[in-house]
Amino acid sequence: MIGRIHERTIFRRLRREGSTVRVGPLWCSVLLDSSLSRPHVAYALGRPTGPAVVRNRLRRQLRAVVAVAQSHAVVQPGWYLIGADAPATGLGFAELSVRVPELMNSAAAKNAA
Repeated sequence: MIGRIHERTIFRRLRREGSTVRVGPLWCSVLLDSSLSRPHVAYALGRPTGPAVVRNRLRRQLRAVVAVAQSHAVVQPGWYLIGADAPATGLGFAELSVRVPELMNSAAAKNAA
């Protein structure tokens, strides 16, 4: 199960201490935390990404991709902020299923270094 991020302090820590990786229209900031038992994820999809219906569909797709990746133990425990620009709305679910876990792992590797 994926945890959510609600505290403003975590978002501040992600901005200050986290590592960010961008791949095309997707980006991910991560702050690894070994005290957590699972990943905690938030999504940043602003108005420039598209209308609310489009942003919500993309958010649901991203949640499903992250849940599958976590069930396969691909994602390390930590705090993740995943964002997307407008071109990400054109990506299909299959392409997101490949790109997002790679993006999260790249960001985690950068943060671990």
